[in-house]
Amino acid sequence: MNSRKNAHIKFISSAIAVAAFAFFLALNPASASAQSANKDLLATNGEKVESLRKLNPFKDKAVKQYVKDSLQTLVQRCEVVLKAAYMAEEYVATHYDVPGWEGFPVKEYTYYTGKDIKTGKPKKGRVYLLMPTAEQLAYWTISACWKTVHSLDYQYTNTLLRFIRWQSGAQFAVRGVVYEAMYTAGYYEPYVFKDGITVYVKDPKMKAGDEQLAECTEEQLDFYLHLTDADLKPYTGSFARICSTTREMYYRWGGTTDVGVSSFREGRSLNYLPVIRELYKKALNSKDNELIDAWCNINLKDYPYKGRD
Repeated sequence: MNSRKNAHIKFISSAIAVAAFAFFLALNPASASAQSANKDLLATNGEKVESLRKLNPFKDKAVKQYVKDSLQTLVQRCEVVLKAAYMAEEYVATHYDVPGWEGFPVKEYTYYTGKDIKTGKPKKGRVYLLMPTAEQLAYWTISACWKTVHSLDYQYTNTLLRFIRWQSGAQFAVRGVVYEAMYTAGYYEPYVFKDGITVYVKDPKMKAGDEQLAECTEEQLDFYLHLTDADLKPYTGSFARICSTTREMYYRWGGTTDVGVSSFREGRSLNYLPVIRELYKKALNSKDNELIDAWCNINLKDYPYKGRD
């Protein structure tokens, strides 16, 4: 229990820095015309991107040798990432019938924040999580790094895993509430999630605002676990879990579904929800995660990492 609480505190304390880091890295255009620009870029680089997307790293001799020599070490590093999963606290049940996720072992958890500065006590959260195993995350890391920078050097795998650890702890929230002290230290505010991204409910009675000190009622917690798209406002947040993948990253990695743009609220179409859902489901049955590939395609190439933690 204490290790989970410590992970939660460390996770929250870095949230503001992580948010700034994510915004710095994301290529978010300034207007609605951005989507056209994204498609133009895709048309220009489409052949190259398509060849990278189709690449199977695990057929490469160097990758095979890396898997033979270093996979278990990488798995251990991924286990450290998963230990940051502060919401995986009190296991409740495994559900195989969550709408849109039928057949997948979605796990329900109850968790508690640290002591909140306004309520004077921890806040209770409930969430459905679908997390990778350490080995799955290791394979996704290998695939993404090899596809995008053709290297498995520590500087690249560490950049990716370090970011996932502090961005999400590899926690993919299928439904539920994610408490984060994003703007005021010790004040845990609820963010509603569906299909791995922040969403916004229509019904004002189902929002835990400042008037109730941002503490969700039991009715609200249960409502969030059973959300449908009909319950939502027509836009989402910007960053898809588990690696803060933006719409622009998705386009640049060859995505063709119209999911809107990140640069203004009304431009963040709900069409991104089924895209995230289907790509993550695909990843869970694969050694590759296209959402992570898309992040690496931008950030492993452009992030000026110097090889030091």
